[in-house]
Amino acid sequence: MNIIEGGKELLRRNLTFGTGGNLSERKKDGFLITPSGISYDCLEEKDLVLMDMEGSIVHGIHKPSSEWEMHRQIYRNFYKANAVVHTHSKYVNILACTGESLPAIHYLLASVGGNSVDIAPYHTYGTKELAEDAVKYMGNKKAVILANHGLITWGDSIKEALDIAETVEFCSFLYVEASTFGTPTLISNKEMELMLEKFQDYGPGKR
Repeated sequence: MNIIEGGKELLRRNLTFGTGGNLSERKKDGFLITPSGISYDCLEEKDLVLMDMEGSIVHGIHKPSSEWEMHRQIYRNFYKANAVVHTHSKYVNILACTGESLPAIHYLLASVGGNSVDIAPYHTYGTKELAEDAVKYMGNKKAVILANHGLITWGDSIKEALDIAETVEFCSFLYVEASTFGTPTLISNKEMELMLEKFQDYGPGKR
């Protein structure tokens, strides 16, 4: 899956709306990122912006996404990150707007590489402060909630980063809905550690 296909998947999976969110993919000595303000339905390869790891535009006819610094910081801090996806999905944003992190409501949350998804404090979009805190509060996981903003994830591919974003949205839905009935029952740390081990061997080509 490439960035163009990934943008359409963002909309199809209801992980954003309009031109919200952004995607990028690591390239040699830099990364390719979606432009600012262009609908995913209309996006073409020529619209993508190539940037180097210092934050300079190498090639492109449009402005890069305003969140390019957050993508850059993730690539610089996570050498296994080959793709980054930023979403504005509904249930994640309920948590983002109430200042809550996402606890172990479902074993699928192990796909982020931990037993929860933490929340980074609010900063103006596109700022270095937001980028630095996103990395800080992400820790050693593949996702972090951005207060009053949304979610950012990374993976080995566009598909993996999208799948993680979709899983976090699903788990956020479960947590928000379960909370309307009372206090949700969470999975223990011990069990989530087991799930993390199992997820290491899950997927094609793994045993």
